[in-house]
Amino acid sequence: MKNNSLLNNFLYLLFFFIVFVIYLPIFVMIVFSFNSSKYQIMPLRSLTIDWYYRVFNDSQYIEGLTNSLFVSVTVSLVATTLAFFCSYSLVNSNFKGKSILNLFFLTPLVVPLILIGISLRFYLSSQGYEPSLYLVTIGQSIFVMPLAILNLSNRMSQIPKNLEEAAWSLGSSRIRSIFEIVLPACKFSLIATFILTFTFAFDEFIIAYFLNNFSITLPIKIWTSLVTGFDPAINAIGTLVFLTSLTLGLTAQLLFMKK
Repeated sequence: MKNNSLLNNFLYLLFFFIVFVIYLPIFVMIVFSFNSSKYQIMPLRSLTIDWYYRVFNDSQYIEGLTNSLFVSVTVSLVATTLAFFCSYSLVNSNFKGKSILNLFFLTPLVVPLILIGISLRFYLSSQGYEPSLYLVTIGQSIFVMPLAILNLSNRMSQIPKNLEEAAWSLGSSRIRSIFEIVLPACKFSLIATFILTFTFAFDEFIIAYFLNNFSITLPIKIWTSLVTGFDPAINAIGTLVFLTSLTLGLTAQLLFMKK
């Protein structure tokens, strides 16, 4: 018992240490976003929100935000819609190699993003497509699709099959039963999947960098600002992106817990 208690205490300490290491840089970024000085040094000169005003008055940040919102919303709609029908087919079908096909759908989650970005750039360029926001949308849809399929498949597997079978016996078509039984049963998971895929697409940088050309997204704008010279407004935009992503992530998690 004593050994188990020591092990549990060690694991608790290890967990909190890892959380501390991960979130300490974010906390520092949030603190310096309110620093009036251009230099990231302590102590703080004085508190200000001027960097936040600067972000909202900078046309390039606004352009990047607009492009990121366009891509993220489109990716979320495409990925969630396609994942719904893919998940329904996977859950309700039985065939040889089904487990292998499930693993195949999840492959993009384990492949390094830089390989996905490079391969998509080479392939689409060889087909005569010029880098653009539309290619970014395609690439990010491929990236988030496995996540959407995984989430919706887990929800659909919990829906009693006899509900659809009862509808069929009463004369309902399969399409009608999908839209009147399965879809309402998955509504919270669909909303959560949309939010989650939106968050992943909004924050994604590597695929957007390789498949884009002249139209910047918000992550690309942040990266170029860091490369060309540090701008204190980066702390402000980073804080806003972090808080938005955290809020959306928690909202999605709460929706996944609903039945």
